[in-house]
Amino acid sequence: MGVRLLMAALVPALLAGPLAAQSDGARAGPDSARAGGGGGGGVRPGDVVNVWVWRERDLTGEFVVDARGIVVLPMLGERRVAGWPADSLADELRAAFHRFIINPSIRVTVLRRVTIGGQVQRPGLYPVDATVTIGGAIALAGGITGSGDPRHVRLMRGGRVLVTALGIETVLERSPVQSGDVVYVPERAWLSRNLPSVLVGVGSAIVSGVTVALLAR
Repeated sequence: MGVRLLMAALVPALLAGPLAAQSDGARAGPDSARAGGGGGGGVRPGDVVNVWVWRERDLTGEFVVDARGIVVLPMLGERRVAGWPADSLADELRAAFHRFIINPSIRVTVLRRVTIGGQVQRPGLYPVDATVTIGGAIALAGGITGSGDPRHVRLMRGGRVLVTALGIETVLERSPVQSGDVVYVPERAWLSRNLPSVLVGVGSAIVSGVTVALLAR
């Protein structure tokens, strides 16, 4: 009889632990420590989180991430999103919206707000999908002009040059580029821009010199 009483007291306590942990995790959502830090990839302060919810216009839109790494979403309120990759964030928001919507279909795109300047066709501020490359971001501005130098693309922040040679094949979310930065394409060196003319001039001079030497014989 004593064993039965003991089991009756222990079983509810053992079941309550996992259920409570599951409930806490669902409430935490992106605010949970599982999101990790805002280090290399994922959402960063200043980014725009584009959330698309199927058949829910009131929940769909673009939402700016503040300096704390928090975004305010309809129905969900403040959510800490810094450090989340887009696909993981979509899963978390899908679980969060499940409390209000049956089987929600959600798509999340993280956009960096970056100014593309220098030797490009259409300089300006562009919202850029964080999964594209530096070259893809430059392509949004019409691509590099004939006098631009793709080997020395600069990253500028607050008027200072942080990187003097951004690799154009580097994916944006794996680069140091943040929202508010400037990706600047400098002009190629004078000799590089005028090398064909210089070579033609040198060739002409050599031919003229040889011709004069032959005639002088």
